[in-house]
Amino acid sequence: MSDTKRWIHVFLHKKNNTSNTEANLLKLREVSDWSWYYELHEGGCVLQMKARIPGAIDDSLVDAVKLLRKLGASGEWILSHHVNNTRRPISTAGRTVWILVGVLAWGQVCISYVYEPLRDNGAFTNLAQSTIFRVIPAKLARPAGRVQDKMYQPITGDREIRLLILEPGAREDVLECELVNAELSWRTRFEALSYAWGDDTTKHELKCSGHNIGVMANLHDALLDLRLPTQRRVLWIDALCINQADNDEKSKQIRLMHEIYSQAQEVLIYLGRSDVSVHGAIESMRWLDWKLMPLYVRQFLLSSNIGMASFFVERWVKMKPINHQDFSWDPIINLLRRPWFQRTWVIQEAVIPKHAKVICGGQSIAWAKVLRIVDAIRYYQSSVKRVPGYHLIYETISSVDLMRSARDNRHPKIYILGQRWYRPLLTGRPMEEQEDSKLLDLILMSRKYKCTHPHDKIFGMLGVTAEDTSSKFLEPNYEISEFDAYRNFVLWEIRHNKSLRVLGTSSQKSSRQRTSPSWVPDFNRLDSITGLTGSPFRGSEVDASAGMPMEVRESNDSTTLHIRGCIVDTIHTVGKKSFTDRSTRLSKRQRSDEQLSVYDQLQVNRGMIEEARDIWLEATKGLARGLGPGPGDRIFDTNVIDGRPLPDRSISPGWEPFLRVLFGDASVGSKSSMFIKEITTSFLRLTLVEDQLPEEYTKSEEVFAIKALGYFAAIARSRRFARTDMGLAAYVPMRARRGDLVVVLYGSKVPFVVREKGDGRYCLVGECYMDGIMRGEGIRFAEYENRDIELTLV
Repeated sequence: MSDTKRWIHVFLHKKNNTSNTEANLLKLREVSDWSWYYELHEGGCVLQMKARIPGAIDDSLVDAVKLLRKLGASGEWILSHHVNNTRRPISTAGRTVWILVGVLAWGQVCISYVYEPLRDNGAFTNLAQSTIFRVIPAKLARPAGRVQDKMYQPITGDREIRLLILEPGAREDVLECELVNAELSWRTRFEALSYAWGDDTTKHELKCSGHNIGVMANLHDALLDLRLPTQRRVLWIDALCINQADNDEKSKQIRLMHEIYSQAQEVLIYLGRSDVSVHGAIESMRWLDWKLMPLYVRQFLLSSNIGMASFFVERWVKMKPINHQDFSWDPIINLLRRPWFQRTWVIQEAVIPKHAKVICGGQSIAWAKVLRIVDAIRYYQSSVKRVPGYHLIYETISSVDLMRSARDNRHPKIYILGQRWYRPLLTGRPMEEQEDSKLLDLILMSRKYKCTHPHDKIFGMLGVTAEDTSSKFLEPNYEISEFDAYRNFVLWEIRHNKSLRVLGTSSQKSSRQRTSPSWVPDFNRLDSITGLTGSPFRGSEVDASAGMPMEVRESNDSTTLHIRGCIVDTIHTVGKKSFTDRSTRLSKRQRSDEQLSVYDQLQVNRGMIEEARDIWLEATKGLARGLGPGPGDRIFDTNVIDGRPLPDRSISPGWEPFLRVLFGDASVGSKSSMFIKEITTSFLRLTLVEDQLPEEYTKSEEVFAIKALGYFAAIARSRRFARTDMGLAAYVPMRARRGDLVVVLYGSKVPFVVREKGDGRYCLVGECYMDGIMRGEGIRFAEYENRDIELTLV
């Protein structure tokens, strides 16, 4: 008979002396291979024993008692019961808990992988259309009294919009449509079109409400592809349903766009006509969606942080590379390069609706599926194999990532217990608070998007943010200049969020805007800079103003800001080198991904790092004058290994502060400070002394160095290394000069650089990172006459 794990329960009655019971049980451990558990109490002793027992269970029970007797255990041992299995008996309560856990787990699986995909693909909307709305009549468009000879009938109601009725026809027929006024209601059924306006120089004829008008080529193509052969189609299209010549109407209708896109049956994302370059792209996406399933599972487990998920994911969830000979990436790459992905207005059009579909020519695919595929392509590129032409869609990947993030905030996933319970249940860690999408963050993240009207850099994000935008400062008004729209937003941000974070934005200004206040950037030409209070610095424990409350007032004409603060130091030296993004340069030249080696990405910024090293050494000499010896001449000491001098793996004593400053103290507030130190050290080694290292050394450190490159880019992009008269090292805005002042504005988390204009007036240059004053030390450093003063920003 094969060995079986069994449980034996023995109860000792307290009839005889039991003083030596515990000692005897300890002897049992020494002479027996059995694992056992005992508990002493007033009634005696409960002994539970487990072992692999050969033979019958009853014989084994007798052997157990004999063994105890042999050890000299006194008292009467009575066998109470035994369980012939490998597990302890489960109580009724325990069984109930396990059943409940199983039900919740399967319920969550059904929600995540059945209900939500059906919802995102519009299955429930289609069901409602074919059942409920066949019984309940639609709220028909109001024909009302038409004004003769006018295509646009006046809009009189607060929730009134226009809808376009596209007449049916064959592909070769003339396009005909009609505009009607309608009231926004759950019974008003229509589809909303999202498309890139495109070139307005080429117009095609369209017959609309009895008038022949010219429409742009993209819209004409969309109407041809969307027209049904035998049925009318009711659409909302911004270019036609809003009178673009009436700025007052346009401003009011923009306020309704959030409701328009949220109440539409479906949003139709039109990417353009189908041609040879994108032939088969939609079919390839569907095939890729199934092929990338291991990556979906992988990302779900890793993002959930379920216990040891990362350990098992690396071993069990693997994906074989796609054979490029059997699959062409070109149609998908070309489709993702379509202009729609780079337009400002499409963000809210893709984020607000519950479900949408992407259309190219006569084919379509669910928008939720496209989001999933694009995300998986990014992980395939980083963890499986290079995607040919990936550098050509890098901006699209970033664009879709922004849309997905904003969409997740607006349409969060459903958790049976709620996410606040779900994540602690799986991870044992409390749920972190998630901020809603801030208007400022959305504007900064969409800086590379294009728009026809500069005002739309602000107005185009009003429907996406979760913040209250009902203020008069944010009223979509195209009668004012874009400069006034930008200034109103800055004032709203300072007042609404009681924050000076918006002053950290900077831009290149056109010649006609140079007379505008220095504290109002051109949001249509923002610098590619990562704010020091944004990710990845959001976890940093910085507070340059040491908790001092913000004190701001504006002039009567709202062109001047008066902010209380202090002057800390003066800039002595500003470096000439700037950060270079090698991948961007290669993308513009459309060079092959294979040419983007780790060596290229690191060495392209070697000049800036060497300049920063020299500036930091000078700053250290000035700061440490008379305080003892400074750092040595070399960042890495040299060790002789196998007769060959090699740079040490660790940084030389005295140079660790330079490492901290070079990466903007990225480890502050981080739970992985040792890891960050390790990767940043590897970054310096491969950048400065790579030519002295054997190939096996460089290969082992490349992964770390590339991770550190992201931290370096975040702090160094659009900034220059500098030092002050006092000897503080810093990253300053790229437009900073020698003689500019470093100030701390009360209420701000970071210092700023300003330029003196005389009479107590200053121009704002931008925010800066300055080692030594990021936690309020600057207020103490400031000379007495420069403390607690009012700075006037013009």
